[in-house]
Amino acid sequence: MLKKKINVILTFRIDESDIKNSEFANFKIVDFSDVLLKNNYHPSKDSELNKLEYLSKEIINSEDNIVIYNTGSSLEDFDTISEILKPYELIINNILVPNESKRKQQLADGQKAYRDHSRWLHFYPGEIEENHKCFEQKIKTLKARYQNTETKVLEI
Repeated sequence: MLKKKINVILTFRIDESDIKNSEFANFKIVDFSDVLLKNNYHPSKDSELNKLEYLSKEIINSEDNIVIYNTGSSLEDFDTISEILKPYELIINNILVPNESKRKQQLADGQKAYRDHSRWLHFYPGEIEENHKCFEQKIKTLKARYQNTETKVLEI
């Protein structure tokens, strides 16, 4: 029996609040951390690959379109998940990333936290901005990597 075709959407630094809206009404919405809990994931005994295998298993076993948020701690994670899904004739349809205004807000929030709490935060001056530039570059790289594939990188 052929598995029905489902839409698979993963996220890269997207808040749960950005997922739970009418656009995803026909999707099963899953928190990646819940998948890890369900599989008794433990960082000291499980590898990074185990995490991605648990995530892939959740997708493979889904009967419904699925959005999994809190995924992708590195760009390579998406490549690994794609490879695991291939034999099941599944793809990552979309990778959602924060849009420019959300990224600017994240930067402003980080700068404010640093100003208000620099005594307690272990950041050097300029590290918040450096992290922001690094994240911007990761989004550009992600878009370039998937430009000519079936996977679309969308800003929301």
